[in-house]
Amino acid sequence: MRIIQFPSPNYSSSVYKKRGVQIHKTLGTDSLEWLCDPRSNASAHYLIARNGDIYQLVQLKNRAWTAGKISKPNKRGKEFMAKDFEGKWIKPGFYAVQIEVEGLLNETYTEQQYKSLIWLFKTFDFEISNNSFLTHKDTCWYKPNLEKERTEILRRLGVESQEEEIKRLQEMIIVLTTQVIQLYKKILFRITYS
Repeated sequence: MRIIQFPSPNYSSSVYKKRGVQIHKTLGTDSLEWLCDPRSNASAHYLIARNGDIYQLVQLKNRAWTAGKISKPNKRGKEFMAKDFEGKWIKPGFYAVQIEVEGLLNETYTEQQYKSLIWLFKTFDFEISNNSFLTHKDTCWYKPNLEKERTEILRRLGVESQEEEIKRLQEMIIVLTTQVIQLYKKILFRITYS
């Protein structure tokens, strides 16, 4: 795979090092032209086309103009996002790689898009985890729900989703609780018959 350089004029400088990823859905089909049009006031670090082509629009050292509005962020978004000295949220485009994935509202990612995303994620110099991987809905409540796509990406990367992690921990608690109860019964038996 390769990254096609297609510079957008829509970016600003950033002093932050990238420490996570945020995925989006373009909700349109002429995304490449739109994200590079100065009138759009929009961009992303990367665009993944329906056929899997990877376009880099903004260099990672800069802020891509996406995820601009923060509105009722959820728990995952709040835990990831940074705040300024006044306690206001700092837009994630400064410190999270912004990836637009081309598709309409009712479309999920194509197999080619998933393969490109996995390949691209493996090029980043930070660990992809539940805590470093957001969807746009994590920072803005009314954006499309990409949780299914996020979970599939984590699965393909071999990263346990939060739901899987919770289930595994619950199973461990049940096993440990059973072991403690058995130990308690043995101790009681020895005390009673000593």
